[in-house]
Amino acid sequence: MSNPIIGGHVSSSGGIFSSVERGENIEAEAIQIFCSAPQMWRATKHTDDAIEKYREAFKKSKLSSAWIHNIYLANLATDDKAMLGKSKNSIKNSLSIADQIGATGVVLHTGSHKGRGFDAVSSQIIDSLQEILSDTPKPPVLALENMAGQGGGIGASLSELGKLIRGVKSKRMAVCLDTCHAFAAGYDIRDTNGVDALFEEFEAEIGLDRLAVVHANDSLMDLGSNRDRHENIGQGFIGDEGFRALLTHEASAGIPFLLEVPGYPSEDGGKGEGPDIRNIRHLKSLRDG
Repeated sequence: MSNPIIGGHVSSSGGIFSSVERGENIEAEAIQIFCSAPQMWRATKHTDDAIEKYREAFKKSKLSSAWIHNIYLANLATDDKAMLGKSKNSIKNSLSIADQIGATGVVLHTGSHKGRGFDAVSSQIIDSLQEILSDTPKPPVLALENMAGQGGGIGASLSELGKLIRGVKSKRMAVCLDTCHAFAAGYDIRDTNGVDALFEEFEAEIGLDRLAVVHANDSLMDLGSNRDRHENIGQGFIGDEGFRALLTHEASAGIPFLLEVPGYPSEDGGKGEGPDIRNIRHLKSLRDG
């Protein structure tokens, strides 16, 4: 059984190619990036030279895979036609960039039904996903991320993600499992029994062959809080035992575990700047025993 791959989200400021060096600096085995500012609709224009520099740097690196996270503004469940159009275009752009740089795929927050309920918006989401995939190049996959359950977010339950994937009927559809979101939504993954139950439900509702990537985040909030608050590995309510169980489960073999944690403060007392070498090494120690 191959080991899970440990990595993290890194900045691509200064040029998309800069993300490779940042990943190597924290001893990541895989990276995730934004290809555009996450809180803006306007897509970043990546030059052919920047794309080529990225591909050359990645080829020379020890990184095994890369993912793009789509912007946060996208909402495929919106009742605003203009926003829906912009949302679809943002995802198409991310998948196109993923193809250009050779990334495995794009992680997507599907959106929020804003209180209307999942059944009221599922057909629109499925139609939108089918359009997006038909208008973008293969092979990058589109991984729907599970949500914490706040604000009508789509995918707080694995059954919702399963219904969308079955509706789209494409091999390019996958799932990104966020550990903090799952815990906040009521999935108790603090020990082996809870992790076993999670993956059993995943297999039943979606199929473990659709698990493409994991966002490895501890939770600042307790079980079932429905609040998305990430914490450094082992410092939250999931804890080391939960992550050890996740990393050693057979369903995790070969899967990238990408950190989106706050990071530890610098020696001068500055705020943490996201996934850092300390979190990477901690997660690797839980994986390697």
